[in-house]
Amino acid sequence: MNLIVRIRTIWCVLLVSCGSPATPPPPEHPIELPPLVGLVPAAGLDSLVVARPRELLAHPEILPLVTQVIPESQLRTFANRHAGVDPLKLEELAVATYAKSTLYLASGDFDGARVEQAFRERTLAVTGRFIDKPGGPLSSITRFEGDAAGDHVAMATFGRRAVAIESHAVPSRVGPLRVSELFALHKLQRSHPALETAPLDAASAALGDAPFRVFFPGPFEGDSAKGLAGLLRAATAVAIAVRFDDDRSDPNDQRTKLDVTIDLLGAWNDDAQTAGQRFAAAVESIARSDLGRLCGLHEPIRGPILKASPTVLQLFAVIDAAKLASGARAATGSQIDEIMK
Repeated sequence: MNLIVRIRTIWCVLLVSCGSPATPPPPEHPIELPPLVGLVPAAGLDSLVVARPRELLAHPEILPLVTQVIPESQLRTFANRHAGVDPLKLEELAVATYAKSTLYLASGDFDGARVEQAFRERTLAVTGRFIDKPGGPLSSITRFEGDAAGDHVAMATFGRRAVAIESHAVPSRVGPLRVSELFALHKLQRSHPALETAPLDAASAALGDAPFRVFFPGPFEGDSAKGLAGLLRAATAVAIAVRFDDDRSDPNDQRTKLDVTIDLLGAWNDDAQTAGQRFAAAVESIARSDLGRLCGLHEPIRGPILKASPTVLQLFAVIDAAKLASGARAATGSQIDEIMK
């Protein structure tokens, strides 16, 4: 046997004795999630705000108005204290209020380790850490609970895709955040999220899609039933949408404009026109209040335009975004300053 054959034989024996090279693990796929509204529980919901900040800020006219309400220095401070999260770069944001807690959902690109560290720094003590869906940094779902000053907080990370926080959570109770996780894990086949459950399913369909929406489900009771000239007593839901108005038909009009739609759902039937006039008058009264004047709502650029159907009363108006931002800052500046700390 010549030298070359011997070397080949020894090499083959060596390969066999060492075993085959290890098979690389399959690539990790990012967790698949529906739009955030698909994770919001319907039971006990009092209000829901849904926004797509990145989409809104795709219009360069909007950014200066946003920073007028929330100064850039505060946005930087918020990001530094919250794992580098910039609220203006979020793909989606949902805030859902319930009788005893509030659920915050945000989607974008999050560093799970930094988010967890920020949670530990913002709480007095972490009381629990749970791996609700095993996987790598792109696909796992991890939940934390902790005590803050006078509050118990729960948080969950959905890979790098989304983060959920529940304030005023009850320890060991299945609250809105845990239900959101179960929606993400497809374990609630017989339950549906808020915008797919009456009455907000009809409200969402009537309102249509928009980068900023607000929903209030009925029934409305107590003092709230007296709102909008008593119409809330018979209403099933209220829905509001804000959209960027890109109408530039008048070259002399350089104002940044927003289209605002307000829907009032109910069984208005033959009384729709009369109820619609009451609805318009009630909204006009709000627009002429001190706050309404501060935000320029008493002087819309166009409208309000009323449409009344047997099931939906709708008001549409175009407003000056600069006046709205100025009024919002004046009216809510101190609260925003506190939130952004």
